[in-house]
Amino acid sequence: MLLERRLRLIRGVRVVQRASGPFELQIVPMRRLSHDEVARLIERLPETTGPVVTSALSPVEQVPFRDHGFTDFEALHLLRHAFAPAPNRSSPAVIRPARRSDLKRVLEIDAQCFDSFWVLDRAGIDAARKATPSHHYVVAELNGNVVGYAITGHAGAPSFLQRLAVDPTVQGIGIGSHLVTEGVTWAMARRALHMMVNTQVSNEGAARLYQSLGFVLDTDQLMVLELPR
Repeated sequence: MLLERRLRLIRGVRVVQRASGPFELQIVPMRRLSHDEVARLIERLPETTGPVVTSALSPVEQVPFRDHGFTDFEALHLLRHAFAPAPNRSSPAVIRPARRSDLKRVLEIDAQCFDSFWVLDRAGIDAARKATPSHHYVVAELNGNVVGYAITGHAGAPSFLQRLAVDPTVQGIGIGSHLVTEGVTWAMARRALHMMVNTQVSNEGAARLYQSLGFVLDTDQLMVLELPR
C-alpha cells in the first residue's frame, strides 16, 4: 500500500502527498485554474526534493502550468464512445457487483496491471468511485476467483470508464471486453450520451481493446505534467 495524505492548498485543487512511490506530490485540479492560481499553488506546496506532477490535463488546462515551468511527463490517449452501436461482448467470467471483501484482490490485480506511477491504493479506489455523482463498481469472477474489475462513472450526458484491470494470467479471453460492455450498458441505462476513457500512449494493447469496442481517439491528447525539482 502507498501511504498518502490529501492537502487542500487552494479552492478546487487536491494535492496528494505520498510517502513512497514515483512522485512525492501530485496536483489534481477539480476545475480549470488561472495563471495566478497556479502561481499561488506553487508557492504553497510543501517542501520536497522529489517530483511534483499533475493529474492528466487537457490542452487548455495545461497552459497555466506550462507558463510556470511544468514540462511533459507522460502523454495519454483520450477516447470517446458514442454508444452507436453499443458493444456486445461476453466472456467465460461472471460479472457481479464488487464487495468490500474483494478489495484486497482488486488491489493485487491493479498492481499487476499498472506501473508504479499509476497503481491505485485503497484511497485511489475510493477516489475513482467518488469522482462522479454515481458509479458502477464490478468484478469479473472466473472459477470462483476474482480476475478483473472495472469502475464506471456517470455525470449527466458523459460517462467515464474510470478504471479497468484484468489479471495478466487470464488476459486475452474477453474478460476486459466483457467488463467494458457491462459499463457501457450501465451508463446507457442511465441515459448517458457517451463514454470517455484515457490510457497511456505507450499502452498500445489497451488502446486497441477500446477501439475494437467502438471507442474513437479524440483529437485532444491529455498530458501529465511535471515540475522539475
